[in-house]
Amino acid sequence: MPKIKPDSKEEARRVARACISHNMERYGLKDEQVALKLHMATRSLRNRRDSPEKFTLEELWSAAQTLKLTPVQAASIVLGRNFTSKEIKEFILM
Repeated sequence: MPKIKPDSKEEARRVARACISHNMERYGLKDEQVALKLHMATRSLRNRRDSPEKFTLEELWSAAQTLKLTPVQAASIVLGRNFTSKEIKEFILM
């Protein structure tokens, strides 16, 4: 059976999950620590990670500071896609 390409919403979710999970692992943060800094329950954080579109803007700002997201990662989460190297170069040279 042929594989079906995930829809754009699922691709955006995967990008957000990858950025969040990568930085949590990189800085050795556990769900409980991040949830405490975001002022939410651990279960709420897990739900938001499963459906990142449910993050509020305030929660995203706090998450960006807590997880030390790079500008490219933050933009990837907001736009819901990975950037190409050409786009990153243009972003840096702005």
